Amino acid sequence: MQSRQVIQGASALINKTSWLEELSWAYKVPASFIFGCFLGLSSAGFEIWWLAWIGLAPLLILLRGCLSLTEALLVGTFFGFGYHAVSLSWYLGLAPLGWLKVPELVGIFTSFAIWILEIVHQSILYAAFAAMVYSLPLRAGFLPNIQRPFFPYALSISVIWVFLQWIVSPSELFVGLPINQLAYSQYKQLSLIQMVSVLGPGCLDFMIVLFNCCIANFFLEFLSPAKKLEERTDKLKPRVGAIFDLLILGLILTNLSHWGNQRVTSINIHSEVATARHRDPNTPPVPLAVLQGNVSIAEERLKITKPEQIKDLYKSLGQNLGALILCLPEGVINSNQMVPGGLLSVLENISKSQNKEVIAGSIETLQTGHANAARLLSPESIKPTKQASSLYLKNRLVPLGESAPIDILNKRIPAPVRERIPASRESFIKASSTNLLKSIWGDVGLSIYIELFYPRLIADEVRKGANLLVNVSNLSWFHESSLKQQLIAAGVFRAVENGRFLVISTNTGVSAIIAPSGMISNISLSGHRGVLLNTIQFLYRKTPFSRMWWM
Repeated sequence: MQSRQVIQGASALINKTSWLEELSWAYKVPASFIFGCFLGLSSAGFEIWWLAWIGLAPLLILLRGCLSLTEALLVGTFFGFGYHAVSLSWYLGLAPLGWLKVPELVGIFTSFAIWILEIVHQSILYAAFAAMVYSLPLRAGFLPNIQRPFFPYALSISVIWVFLQWIVSPSELFVGLPINQLAYSQYKQLSLIQMVSVLGPGCLDFMIVLFNCCIANFFLEFLSPAKKLEERTDKLKPRVGAIFDLLILGLILTNLSHWGNQRVTSINIHSEVATARHRDPNTPPVPLAVLQGNVSIAEERLKITKPEQIKDLYKSLGQNLGALILCLPEGVINSNQMVPGGLLSVLENISKSQNKEVIAGSIETLQTGHANAARLLSPESIKPTKQASSLYLKNRLVPLGESAPIDILNKRIPAPVRERIPASRESFIKASSTNLLKSIWGDVGLSIYIELFYPRLIADEVRKGANLLVNVSNLSWFHESSLKQQLIAAGVFRAVENGRFLVISTNTGVSAIIAPSGMISNISLSGHRGVLLNTIQFLYRKTPFSRMWWM
């Protein structure tokens, strides 16, 4: 009789549910959305970077309190809704859409609809993450086990996250814009982000999620809001192990930060302009200027500012500058500017008469269609304008912006509106491989707008010999939004990953010149017209990440 009571008592203890498990999904789902919004504030543009290190822990705790796979999917999906609602809020910057000649309310509704669509799209990955975390047999600590549960909690969750965010998300099959991964929130923490030069941006995401896992396990052990993890393989007591994990990870991050600080100092010393030529005659400092015309989307599409006025604007900005390379933004040379006496002619004249090189975004008409491209104009008169080494074609097109179901657009969108949407007006083609521009100083790796968010694409250019990285973009579509800061964040990571100077040239700002350490040497004001001047170097050494073609 007593033994039966003991067994029943033990069984009751084992089956005892936590308060989070007893809580209805109707409370968990809104809570997950709110926590997701908080994590979204860590994104570039909001600058609360430290939230990334603790903001994912609430989702992990909520998943431990889920009673079914369906509940876990709901919690993960709504957490994704909250995160992307904040971090992708720059989509709302599409409004007003007056340049499409649509009513203001229609423009606001269209921007809102695109925002919601992309929130739902990107949240698919969070739902998949939640389902995988819920379904895996997990145990506390870092060590796996040959007996069920097999998988160590912190390492397994971090690997799942990196797989979804850095392999699935950037893939063309997913058709997304990998623009707001957690790692980008740390772009101002220079000493910490230096690790990406070794293993790429995914390793920083891995460390961030790893820390969140340790935080979540700590709360599970000491506050018991949900079911605790199974026993550790290392046989440490659960609470001791939770503290041990945090201390070990904190020590690793401290050492990585110390190493990163030394790397930043070393790079800054080696890129010092005054002594650069003496240290390495092959990498002399080269004066470079970014011309920011600040021509709004409405001015361009509605031709409020005439092509002749735009030509005169850039002509005045580019005259008599103490720079050997001029950079102009995406699409500045279009069909209107390719006529005799247009901007193309002006830039060619500046290049030859002032002995400068000019890198400018262009819209090219080829035999197979139109291409978003960039040209390198050289003072060498023997170099043809469209020679392969002087023309770069875009590799990754913007979904629905440069690539779209043309037939559907032609049938559903009114003609006056359709004519102003690039993907419906003309069929854009993309390059089949990466092409470098051949400057007299070295090779230039070009990227156009969203291509800057693809680490493998930029690293491939460096592996092929790019000594300088340049991105040309036109962000006027999104007016004043956080997209500008997110582009800068991506530029910082690409510079650090590849150990190269990186130049961002935009139409309405912000433009920037970024050192190989990730330090932003110069940055322009958004919505202002002017010139950004600084010196860069064409560098040759490759980082471990830029050598790893499989990364």
